[in-house]
Amino acid sequence: MTIDLAYFAIRFRDPYAVGTESILVRRGIMIRIRKGKRTGFGEVAPLEGFHRETLPQALASLREAMAHKSTPLAPSAAFGLSCAMETAAGNARFGFNDPPIASEVGVNAFFAGGTREAKAACTAGLFDGYRTIKIKIGRGKAVDDLRTVNTILNFVDPSVRIRLDGNRTMSLARAEQLLSRLDASRIEYVEEPLKDHADLSELSRRVNMVMAVDESLHLGVPVEEVLGAPGVEVQVVKPSLIGSLEAVESVVTQGRIHGTETVLSTAVDSSYTIALVARMAAALGVADRDHGLGTAGLFASDLVEPTPIVNGRMAIALTLPVPILQFVPAAQFTLPV
Repeated sequence: MTIDLAYFAIRFRDPYAVGTESILVRRGIMIRIRKGKRTGFGEVAPLEGFHRETLPQALASLREAMAHKSTPLAPSAAFGLSCAMETAAGNARFGFNDPPIASEVGVNAFFAGGTREAKAACTAGLFDGYRTIKIKIGRGKAVDDLRTVNTILNFVDPSVRIRLDGNRTMSLARAEQLLSRLDASRIEYVEEPLKDHADLSELSRRVNMVMAVDESLHLGVPVEEVLGAPGVEVQVVKPSLIGSLEAVESVVTQGRIHGTETVLSTAVDSSYTIALVARMAAALGVADRDHGLGTAGLFASDLVEPTPIVNGRMAIALTLPVPILQFVPAAQFTLPV
């Protein structure tokens, strides 16, 4: 078995907001594993301001794991190495066999702008055909969020379900102020709106909306504190923040045990990883949900050809895509300064 690495940097079409900062370029490392006649790839790309580890830290973790033939401690490195190994093996357990077990997967539309951008997106037909739309909230004034969400609600068909993502930005009082002024029947769930996850059940009771957990899963909050709590019915799982594919599978299984639905989502990853996670959705038994895989359009370039999304459905190719990059042996690889 040989392991090679390649650095990549792909630009966003527009500055992408992560917390209080904006980034212009998505940087990462692609792992290539050759095992006999088979080749597999895995992406290591911690997102600045989102993952707990940096790219240099992820690389250091990857090197240590390769030296000791163990699982990297950094989740993004563990995920990338696991993907490379299991795609090289064509492991059907995670959907990496060809042909795939499913032909397509549902995807939610993604929106992170304000009212003006919402009007433009609606007019341009960017939400046409989607069954669900994910809207970012909590980054500005509540009144602005209200206008933005209602702009989209008033435009799309009433059957379209709305997912709101607050990224743990709001207090209980502020979240209640915003959500209580929305039509609860149109909201599928609200994803981690609160700074304190302990108040999610109370918020659900006050506004009559389902809550979802995301960051809590990835920040080490004990599972029993978030899964199965009243009103908390969905977990949004970002594999690169969890770790190895076995760890991701375990999180999905724990959710099922606690009666919690799972939605898979990439962390603004390349279209290569999006293709992998689409296959994982079917293999892990959660293909009946619309997943957070619709972010390829944020990039001006990509590592592989993005899979088109038609009427909210993403086709799963008969074979896995192959990233075309300049690989070097892992021992010779260095990050650019």
